[in-house]
Amino acid sequence: MIYPDEGELFKAQQRKSDHLVFFVHFFQGHKKALRRHVELVNELGYDAYVFNLKDDLKDHFFVPYSHISKKYGMKHALADQIEEHLNLLPEYKTKIMFAFSNVAGAAIEAMARRQSHDMVALVCDSGPGIAVLKSSFQLLEHQMKVTFLPLKLALTPAVWLNWSPSRHLDIPKDLETFPKGFPILSIRGWKDPMISPQDIDQIFEPAYQLNWRKLALPEAGHLNGLKDFPHEYREGLVDFLQSLPQ
Repeated sequence: MIYPDEGELFKAQQRKSDHLVFFVHFFQGHKKALRRHVELVNELGYDAYVFNLKDDLKDHFFVPYSHISKKYGMKHALADQIEEHLNLLPEYKTKIMFAFSNVAGAAIEAMARRQSHDMVALVCDSGPGIAVLKSSFQLLEHQMKVTFLPLKLALTPAVWLNWSPSRHLDIPKDLETFPKGFPILSIRGWKDPMISPQDIDQIFEPAYQLNWRKLALPEAGHLNGLKDFPHEYREGLVDFLQSLPQ
């Protein structure tokens, strides 16, 4: 089957689980950036699916808007796209969402909308965080390489508003719709300059009904856990996956 947005299905050589690991890459990233993650879950016996997000303003004619939720913002527009791809894979009756950075908030939104029993777990790496204004400022510096302080200060509100005017206050409410005991693994680096562990905690802690755990990497930064700390990352992920009904 040919999937839109350069979607690809990577099948494990020795499949050990019926769950599909559904990957959603980070903002302004690419599916190729998840090669290590795909190889890891394939090695563990899981099929994996990846695709490219339409995360450039040009992809939305400079007006990112969700035609499903009727909300303005890239986060909500990406939730539409994520939902579309989830619905393309009916042959997999159960799926594990694996999302990165603040885009994990869009993945959570798509899951909350669908209210489908095919989602059995969620893994979030380096996000999402509640402090959108702060992470927008850091995004300009660390990812977009805007170093001139007055320009960063001027652009930060635009980045935040084009991402989501709700400032991620909707994410804890989306999580409240998840079933009681829904398993979540939150991976975070203590030295993350963009989204702090404390900002991530404020997303998940209000949803008291969740069965969520943390994988803390004390020396890791933003999104570099598997690359720079493969043993700790793999060990924590394997422990979480093995706790799920297969």
